[in-house]
Amino acid sequence: MKIKSLFKIVCLSGAFILGSCSSDDDNGPAEPAGPVLNIPNLEQVITGDDFSRADNGDYNNDYISNYSTLFTRDGNSTVSFSGQTTRLMQAVEIGKNLKSETSVADIRLKFEGQDGESAGFTDTSLNGTTKIVRSKSSSSIDLFNGSNASGQGQINVNAIDAFITGHQDVLDNWMTTAASGQAGTFGDSDGSTRYVDAKGRELDQLFTKSLAGALAYDQAVNHYLNRLDNENGDTSNGDYRALNDAGTVAEDKSYTTMEHHWDEAFGYIYGNTSSQNLIYKYIDNVDGLSKFAGTERQIFEAFVTGRIAIAEKNYTLRDTQIGVLREKLGLVIAVRAVHYLSAGAKIIDAAGAGPGKREDAFHDLCEGYGFVNSLRYLVNATGAKYFTDAEVDGFLSTLDAGNGLWDVTSTQLRDTADAIAAKSVGGLSWTLDDVNP
Repeated sequence: MKIKSLFKIVCLSGAFILGSCSSDDDNGPAEPAGPVLNIPNLEQVITGDDFSRADNGDYNNDYISNYSTLFTRDGNSTVSFSGQTTRLMQAVEIGKNLKSETSVADIRLKFEGQDGESAGFTDTSLNGTTKIVRSKSSSSIDLFNGSNASGQGQINVNAIDAFITGHQDVLDNWMTTAASGQAGTFGDSDGSTRYVDAKGRELDQLFTKSLAGALAYDQAVNHYLNRLDNENGDTSNGDYRALNDAGTVAEDKSYTTMEHHWDEAFGYIYGNTSSQNLIYKYIDNVDGLSKFAGTERQIFEAFVTGRIAIAEKNYTLRDTQIGVLREKLGLVIAVRAVHYLSAGAKIIDAAGAGPGKREDAFHDLCEGYGFVNSLRYLVNATGAKYFTDAEVDGFLSTLDAGNGLWDVTSTQLRDTADAIAAKSVGGLSWTLDDVNP
């Protein structure tokens, strides 16, 4: 008698379908039906080359929707990242509050939550959940053992807390003209009204750009992509690879734990595309530079290819995509740090030589400050950190010395940008001139 096969993969209309087969023994009992697993191929998810953005910032195509709907088990989508969408939306509202007259207490409530639940958001759908921004900041399983309650994770999140605390000085001087050592407000030459602390820093920019690394990158890359086979080497909570091999889904869910963890990483990048201000917003800026052309597709394609590989149990291919995501998502952060520091240096030089004013550089420098703070989370394809915390702290000390942005020189800014570029984040060699010629 032939050996009975439990499952076989067949190709139907460009999609793989996992199902049971009849008994090879025509006289024997029929085997129980197994789950029907639809695995799209790359071309079914990425149907073209249009990675341009609509006016609201979303893609001018259905790529993200395809990712979310085409992977199915028994007709039900196996993709879910609603928790990531919630946290990204929360981060947007908190960032907006930090450039408004919202009280520190109200902002802190949104960042920290209350009694283990999110609270205080104007968008009530963001309240009453277990999704809290602070608890997920600087708390990856790889770098911080899954918690920011102690060690470097605590140091990092306390620094972000300080941006919120510092908002009080800005509120107290809301109608005061900002000056060196004096919090207040000024009009940017582009017509914008800026509110800054005594060092010239816009705290909303420090907060959101720091979360690009502390939340979006750290959670996607250092947390969820290290929880695919098990809990970063700890199998006490389960062998996720064995469960994925067996097609065993999480309780009351349509996905395996490995599938879900991959999708949660995806969600920290693509979970709120129309208004995200962390990583997704800046991918196309980097892609638009000739040195880094193709980055946008490389990132999205790595997510799709890795997800297909998980469904097909091709873990070697999956791990190759993890290396791509570590590098290319980190590239976005490093390039934007260099971009903003260099742009600020140019404005300071122009102000020294003509009618412009130094304050016009502050917005760029504040975005740069936050992205510099995010560098501490970046890892290369093998998972090794690009920057030590001491290096990043040194960069920030340069920006904060004396009266901060009122005092920093264009030479110091370019030297910092050069030091960042010299790390070759992204797996390729590049310089400041590749970012801001």
